[in-house]
Amino acid sequence: MLFLCSSSLYAQSLTQTIRGQVVDAETRQPLPGAAVYLLDTDPLLGTTTDEEGKFILEDVPADRYLLQVSFVGYQSYINPELLVNAGKETVLEITLRESSRNLEEVVISGESIAPSPTIDRISSREFTVEETRRYAATFFDPARLATSFPGVIGTNDQANHISVRGNSPNSMLWRLEGIDIVNPNHLSNAGTFNDRRVQGGGSQSVLSAQMLDNSSFLTGAFSAPFGNSIGGVFDMKLRKGNNQRREYTAQLGLIGLEFAAEGPFKEGGEASYLANYRYSTVGLLTNVVGLDFGGEAITFQDLAFHLSLPTDNKGEFTVFGMGGLGKNVFEAPRDSADWESQEDRYDVTFTNDMGVIGMTHALPINAQTFWKTSLAISALSSDRYGDRLDQNYNVARLEEDNYQENRISLNTSLTRKLTHSQSLRGGFIFNNLHYDLLSRESPIGGTLQTLESGEGGGQLYQPYLQWTKNFKAPISFTAGLHAMYFTLSEAFALEPRATLEWDIRENQSLSLAYGLHSQLQLPGIYFSKVDGTAGNPNQDLGFTKAHHYVLSYHLRWNPSLSLRTEAYYQDLFNVPISQNPGSTFSALNVFEGFVTEELVNEGTGKNYGLEVTLDKSLAESYYLLLSSSLYESKYTAADGVERDTRFNGNYAFSLTGGKEYSWSSDDKQRVLGINLRSVYYGGLRATPIDVQASQEQQETVFIDSQAFANQLDDYFKVDFRLSLRTNKADHTSVWSLDLQNALNTQNVAFQYYDTIEGEVITKYQLGLIPVLTYRVEF
Repeated sequence: MLFLCSSSLYAQSLTQTIRGQVVDAETRQPLPGAAVYLLDTDPLLGTTTDEEGKFILEDVPADRYLLQVSFVGYQSYINPELLVNAGKETVLEITLRESSRNLEEVVISGESIAPSPTIDRISSREFTVEETRRYAATFFDPARLATSFPGVIGTNDQANHISVRGNSPNSMLWRLEGIDIVNPNHLSNAGTFNDRRVQGGGSQSVLSAQMLDNSSFLTGAFSAPFGNSIGGVFDMKLRKGNNQRREYTAQLGLIGLEFAAEGPFKEGGEASYLANYRYSTVGLLTNVVGLDFGGEAITFQDLAFHLSLPTDNKGEFTVFGMGGLGKNVFEAPRDSADWESQEDRYDVTFTNDMGVIGMTHALPINAQTFWKTSLAISALSSDRYGDRLDQNYNVARLEEDNYQENRISLNTSLTRKLTHSQSLRGGFIFNNLHYDLLSRESPIGGTLQTLESGEGGGQLYQPYLQWTKNFKAPISFTAGLHAMYFTLSEAFALEPRATLEWDIRENQSLSLAYGLHSQLQLPGIYFSKVDGTAGNPNQDLGFTKAHHYVLSYHLRWNPSLSLRTEAYYQDLFNVPISQNPGSTFSALNVFEGFVTEELVNEGTGKNYGLEVTLDKSLAESYYLLLSSSLYESKYTAADGVERDTRFNGNYAFSLTGGKEYSWSSDDKQRVLGINLRSVYYGGLRATPIDVQASQEQQETVFIDSQAFANQLDDYFKVDFRLSLRTNKADHTSVWSLDLQNALNTQNVAFQYYDTIEGEVITKYQLGLIPVLTYRVEF
């Protein structure tokens, strides 16, 4: 280890401080006297927390450590890959949960160990900011990071859209600081078949990894505090700025140029700030340098901040916000000789802007009670215009989309520890939703027809209650109830939730979870237009619902190595399908595109599978995450035939790993990181194309009676990352080279009928893309 280096100058100069606070996970009361140790040091480095639960370890040599925090009567916290850099202090907030076993040890290895009351242990994974920087070709985006997890697949390399356990990416719920928000991604049309906006992803997260704290990703059977999702949940947390010293981070790469600053508002105070600004590198080269990227100009920029404002006796207030502006412009060549495919004769302009501003208040009322409230306003605006050039270069408008979404969100909860072994949590989630959308489309030579149109919305009310009991035997039980009511459609749902956990041994556990879950329909479904009907005939649709069942077995061999196996079954019902008895349409397959049929809540579906994950955290200088999933995803529409859903790939395998090599001199330490990620998915499903009808209508026409009968070729990709981290006395710098699709594998994206080439064309996903990045922390 670094601290054994014989050079006293090196040992003294390349050190940093680890400090933080240890609190009760439910009441947020400080835990004085908790033991904090770096277990892999010799001599052992450690300390105990003071009366405010705070601790500090000074002059810790820059390196990775196995951190353990213990307190009598509580589950221990273990982080086997804590990274300490010379450039910035390591500031931690550690929560411990009371245990029915004395000195019981619960390990974190990329998952939640001593989670807060809002974090589930089953079908969930905690991810760190350091992982988003370390894993190959994530582009510092947590959604792309999630494709290394079991049951999660990316639907297209150009975007961060993910399908969880066979569900549409539109089934994702995005949360920030405990509040439901609008889609927090740039350019939501990226990577789609028709280049139109989607609800749950985009080209890149608006929130930079510089702002993130350890966050959670949930894939099923969520506990009572979570609602309005049948797929997955991104529960993102913001990092607090350093409240004792000013620190800065600058980063330059293909993704963007960004700068972050943090520090205390005043010397000796507890309040702090953190802010980050980013501007896309491609946009900089296009707008400033004037480089041409094949007629396509992509620009985005974003700004985020987080203010922590603790008080002496009125709790802690935070104020946060983020906003992003994005634009994608493609101009067709004004020479028809350059028109090789039909997309070459289109002018397309797409803009996508979003923003969130909010605040939280956390108040420990007494030693047994904790109250937290979060309030935010978020908004999203996107516009897209598609114009087609004729042979004389005259422009005709064929596509037009305008979308506005505004959301006022509130989440307030009260947690009460009834005894040392049981607690009660009650809360209320409120969302005021408002939409204004218009989409029109025209056949070549025709007039624009309205596909969806409307302005309005409603209030979504979600009260919930959850009771947790730890028995003297190694068994814990959580029961909850979540309710949903949406005023626009007057839909109501009452959703029971329950989880039973049995610690078979100190290193083995078995869990069983059940939950009934509901989700709103997409705005484009509520405000769809149907020929021959007035108004919005689908506005009264009820929730899509699903019973979730999960059985999980977890084996921990040591603090850095674990095995988890989960079997799940998702029974979907109340799914919107067409009223036409012969239709194959189901809302479960909707991703992009539009609904032009009158729907009823009479469809069904099912997703079931088995997931196995081997997780070796970065201890002993290497890490490994091997995840595998075998699954089926089916649906039944109005024709009564059970079919594969669009997202039924049947299997998914992911191997993520890496190793670090370190060496040092008197004034610096270098760490070389070699990281690899390989994914292999079964191909997604597609509907066959009617070539003759496509020729006649001069557009792609699908054979709807054979919906999703074709399976695309299997998807295989290898990503590679090489990094060099250098620690010096006053800063830490990192050079990294990411190779997305390092083997330049051709993976099928979709097929369409091309009117210029006169045949069905296969479009492929991204090939080899090198991304060079430099980051410095000081």
